[in-house]
Order: sequence, then structure tokens, then C-alpha cells
Amino acid sequence: WIDSYPFVRLHQPSGWYGVGSTVLGDDRIATDGPEAGHYTRVSGVEIQAYFEALMRDRFLPSGQVRFQPKTEYLGEATDQPGEHRVRSLFGGEETNVVVRERLVDATWTASRVPQTYPPPFAVADGVRVVTPTELTRLGAVDRVVVVGTGKTAFDTGVWLLEQGCPPASITWIRTRDAWLNNVHFMQPGTLADLTVEGTVGFLEALATRDTLDEVLAEVERREVILRIDPDVWPTVFRGPTISTYEVDQLRRITDVVRRGRVLRIEPDRIVLEHGEVPTTPDTVHVHCAAPGLPERPPVPVFADGRITVQYLTRASMPLSSAAIARTEALDLDDEERNRLCPTNFMDQTPLGYLQMLLRGLATEVTWRGHPDLKDWFTTTRVNATRSRPGEDRDPARQALYGRLLEAIGPAYATLERLSLAGP
Repeated sequence: WIDSYPFVRLHQPSGWYGVGSTVLGDDRIATDGPEAGHYTRVSGVEIQAYFEALMRDRFLPSGQVRFQPKTEYLGEATDQPGEHRVRSLFGGEETNVVVRERLVDATWTASRVPQTYPPPFAVADGVRVVTPTELTRLGAVDRVVVVGTGKTAFDTGVWLLEQGCPPASITWIRTRDAWLNNVHFMQPGTLADLTVEGTVGFLEALATRDTLDEVLAEVERREVILRIDPDVWPTVFRGPTISTYEVDQLRRITDVVRRGRVLRIEPDRIVLEHGEVPTTPDTVHVHCAAPGLPERPPVPVFADGRITVQYLTRASMPLSSAAIARTEALDLDDEERNRLCPTNFMDQTPLGYLQMLLRGLATEVTWRGHPDLKDWFTTTRVNATRSRPGEDRDPARQALYGRLLEAIGPAYATLERLSLAGP
């Protein structure tokens, strides 16, 4: 969040994020603007302030936390088992840290952003290539080329249009098209039934359709998932969340280049895997091609002396992290802890996304039925569909969960068949 672009915001409503005990943002439904009717999403600056306040006002005063910014982890000391080395980036002083219980590795699923990730293509002298952050600091710009296919590129395109950049002045190099989650069906709080409705949409599509394409078409018909270009069938599903307002804005950009990845940018041309397009020395090329989500293979969350934080459910890191912490506090062996916290790897294909979604649902069912986890899971703030007073007497909600229970068995059967058949 420190390195990301100034106009970055959470993908999903703020109620999904942060620590369980402290609300992030103002936890309200917007009444006007593009997000009217949905819970608000905080900016990157607000996220930084939130965690800074937690560190300053809660963790450091507890006496149980020492914060060491601008410090790198070097690994376990070879001559002192159980001790680990850290080094200050200012001055190089090294310190030994004794790990009494476990080392927590939160880097396994760390995302990468353009500000700290160099362009994955060659850039010739005289070419203007900037990150989204640098884009916001430029003066007059006549023409822009956006390079990237993920959420950063979406945000950059919308930001440019909102600043008054004419759509005809933007070229978008999109290697592949992607399916996108409609934020309308990812809402917490009093709108949480919309989240359940979205999940039911996936399950009922799997339960009633035969092929993967038919499943995706049915979920799209329900508007649970979206795509930017209605004439191009997406081949990627990484799980980003977007609004219909943003999709409508991005559809205004009609100069879309689909000729594979960019290999190099020269002053007068952009060379791609399958051809080239012209450019000029004055054109601003925006690098939005950082990988974002990591592609590391899953490893056990709990191992000897180590916890490796990973996604467990619904591509939600706050809920996954909270579940790992809650499970660590229980009097269990690591085999049982790993059974309760199975990693949930997403391979960025449509089939892989469906597998991730249903694996996460199975994990949540396990939590809901575990005597030491069910109370936590049904009340924790970072569970968007947590239990609320009186819901068991709400006929509409009961009907919605009835549809979920009816579809879940056939959905798993279809997914197993599709998985055996392959993408």
C-alpha cells in the first residue's frame, strides 16, 4: 500500500478488510456517486493510516511488539539454532531474534506493484515509460498507452477518463481478457445477502449447466461476473472485483491491442509477440504489467517452527489470516491445524477460480461445524456473511440458504467432472 499508486482503493468494501476487532473506514453505504447503494471502499492512504494507528496506539503500548521498519530478514542463524538474523537497511547493523514459538512468513502471497517491479519488457532510450504513480505527477499529456491486463490497468484507465482524458487518446495493450467479479455481489453488513446470492449464482450455474463455458455464461447472465469486451470470451479469472460503472467507463476505450505481450518499446514502435503498433517519443507508456498476485505453489500453513500465511477461502486474506491465528491458539497438533486451514491455490484460469471458490466453501463449512471455531467464524467482523440477530427468522434469507444447500451437492459433482476433463 505504501508503494502503490495514489488513486488506489480496495477492490472490495472496507468491511472485508483490516483486523477483526477494529472497523476499517466508516462502514457506510454510499448514497451518491458511482458507488451509491454499496458499502464504501477506502483509499490506500486511509489503509496506511489505519495500520499506523493500530501499531502506534495498540501494539507498541502493549509492550509485546517491537516494530522494526527498514529492516530485512536474513534467515536463521547457522551457528545459533532458534535464532534468526535481521539487518537494518540504514547502517547495516545486524540483530539476532530468538523465535520462541514460530516464525510467521507473510511474504509467500505478497503482491507486486509497478512502482517496485520493473517493466517486463525492454525500453529503448528516448521512450517515456512511467508507473501509475509517476503518471499522476506529469503535466500535459497528449497520448497514453496503458500496458497491462489486471486491476492496476483497470484503475489507471478509469482514472485517466475521470481526469478528462479523451478515450481516443488512450491505447490499451491487453494481452488477455479476464472475468471480473461484480462488486454488487460482494457486500458485507446489511447487504451480505448479496454476497450469498452471488455464491448461489455460481453454485446454481454449476448445478444446471454441462460445460465450463455454459457455467460462465450463466453466471454472467446473472451479472455476478462481468467482462469488459462483450465480444471477447475471457480466458483468465484472477478474482478481481469491479463495478458496472468502471466497466462502462473502460468500454469507452476502443483502441485495444491484442497481439500478445509487449517485448520492447522503441521511440517509433511497440514490438509485441504477434506484431507491432506505432508509437511516438512524446507518447506516455504506463507500466501496469506487474504480476500482482504471486504464483508460488502452496505449502503447509503450519510446519515446524513456522507459519506461512496463505489464502484459505474466497481469495480473502484478512479472513484467511484471522482463521490461521485463531487455529494457532487452539490446543491442536499441526496435522489437525493444517486440516482446518488447507491452502487454497488459484491458477488464474476460469476453472481454477471455480475450484478455489468451492474449496473455500468447504473450508468454511468445516469452520462452521468445529466446536472451537464455529463461534469465532460466525461472529468475526472479517467474515462478510457472519451471523446477525434475527436472521433465522427472515424468510428471504432462509430461502436463499435453502437454494445454496440444494445446489451445493450437484455443483461439486459438476466441478469434479469438469476438473477431470481439464480446462
